[in-house]
Amino acid sequence: MGTDEKILEAFIYEHGRAATQILEELEPEEVASLLQEIPVALAAKILEPMYAYKASRILESLDQTCAIEILEDVDLKTAELILRQMEGPLRDSLLEDLAPEVSGPLRLKLKSPENTVGALMDPILFTLRKSVKVGKALTFLKEHKQLISPYVFVVNHNKSLHGVVNLQDLLLADKDAPLTTLANTSVPKLYDDVHFETVINYDSWLYYYALPVTDRSGVLVGSLRLEAVRRGSVKSEEMLGKEAIKAGAALGELYRVGLMGFLGSSGE
Repeated sequence: MGTDEKILEAFIYEHGRAATQILEELEPEEVASLLQEIPVALAAKILEPMYAYKASRILESLDQTCAIEILEDVDLKTAELILRQMEGPLRDSLLEDLAPEVSGPLRLKLKSPENTVGALMDPILFTLRKSVKVGKALTFLKEHKQLISPYVFVVNHNKSLHGVVNLQDLLLADKDAPLTTLANTSVPKLYDDVHFETVINYDSWLYYYALPVTDRSGVLVGSLRLEAVRRGSVKSEEMLGKEAIKAGAALGELYRVGLMGFLGSSGE
């Protein structure tokens, strides 16, 4: 190992979170090139605290053998969150090649029982750590290509839910303001293992287009949209009521219009 590699390795081990935050700003292909040149354990240390959607894009840029080695070295929750962000065929291919002692538990965690919140939720999320400032959040937002919610989900360092930030509030906020000043920490959350019909008549659907979904340990694993609830059962139209349906539709349209305008300005 050369001097540069030793310095890099020492920096990552001593300042892992700082190294991760630096690498998050690079293109996935650039980070993938680095990960292929360093020990697997070091690559895992970089990816574990990283945003799942960014870590997922990075693994997609790696050859499958390297991606498998890293997935087998990160903790199980990290592997689960990364795989949730991937398209089905690639996720299935990786699960097929993972060691049985890793793929077995992952398959169980990724396969939510039918008719549960987890089965209907959107696992692909735009999440940011609560230490991030608005300006940086907007930069990440423009880079993210799979936005499906009118909210930015704010998480703690252990990936547990801290709160949500309305996209409109984020766009209007001061660039130097921390997300914690905007985050709604009292937003209702849903557990991924509960039957979805138990959440149909929540009053929260009058005010939120989507609700965060966590596992029983509090880790954010997805979001559930009102539209998904409506499509999930013929009973939902009766139980939701016209007010919630109208409110959800209006919130969804406002989100769509605002997001298209924001992303349309990304090149300015």
